[in-house]
Amino acid sequence: MGSFLKNSVPLYMIAISTTFAGAAVWLIKDRISNNNTNGEALSQAASVATSSTCKTVLERVSGYNYIAPLLPVENQCESDELAALKSSLSTIIEQQKVAGILKQASFYFRDLDKGLWTAYNENEKYYPGSLMKVPNLMSYLIMEEQAPGTLNTKLYYSKPFMVQKDPVFISKKLPEESNYSVKELLQYMITYSDNNATMLLSNSFDDKYFKKILADFHLPAVDPNQRNYPLSPREFSRFMRSIYNGSYLSLNHSEYAAELLSTCDFKEGFAKGLPQGTKLIHKFGEAGNNDEKQLHESAIIYINGHAYLFTVMTKGTNELQLAPFLSEMASAVYKYVNS
Repeated sequence: MGSFLKNSVPLYMIAISTTFAGAAVWLIKDRISNNNTNGEALSQAASVATSSTCKTVLERVSGYNYIAPLLPVENQCESDELAALKSSLSTIIEQQKVAGILKQASFYFRDLDKGLWTAYNENEKYYPGSLMKVPNLMSYLIMEEQAPGTLNTKLYYSKPFMVQKDPVFISKKLPEESNYSVKELLQYMITYSDNNATMLLSNSFDDKYFKKILADFHLPAVDPNQRNYPLSPREFSRFMRSIYNGSYLSLNHSEYAAELLSTCDFKEGFAKGLPQGTKLIHKFGEAGNNDEKQLHESAIIYINGHAYLFTVMTKGTNELQLAPFLSEMASAVYKYVNS
């Protein structure tokens, strides 16, 4: 466990996980060992035609001598069955653009039981902000799998870290001058989206597991000096899908991650647009600058015994106006699924 510890935090870890200035696969976990911690295993893809215009991509993990584990199958085509939902959500987006609330917005929706998906402008890039706390969470759970007891490690928090911008939506801050276990800090990071908890964790552990997650999910490597790490809704959705599928972390840690995400206390977005008591796991993120604000949310919403992945990313001028838009989008999804 001691090999995880470090003395300084890379600039990009602060920027993409805790500040607001700023794969097509879900992998069966490549068990990290002493001989395989660099994220060098690559996947091999084969396309199987399902029609003259639509292909299903089969992804396999390489790096083994005798086996090639099959990854979850990805259908490359949107589902015609979800055309009405896409039309409804797209109309809301265009109306909000006309009203001046939005500069741009994108969504990715997936029926996790049937494998059907639809999207709008899903490859547009955004700065994810605190959404990146999800792969951060995953990296600490990988550490726990490799060195049981990591989550019980105690870290001392003395005073707030310097950040470029304080978040708008935060309900509880980490009390100063106290010792916290990694597990307690993860709760502050996910439940309350606390940046100081995130920075304390990032400043205390090696980031090689975070980097490996990005490589395993076929996402670009980060430049140590970069302040922004753009992602599309479809790209980010892969983290949430992997947790639901239990296809990257162990099953117990996937369940733990999902349970922790269910405690996220951001109530001004999706949760406000859903009937009270609707079960969901979710995370939000703020980003942008003085000229442009970004507010995003990604969730797995459980409706009538079925699970739906929904990620919405936005660009506008006021986070307080973007939050009701997220609520309206979630409400439209709920009405469609129940209709």
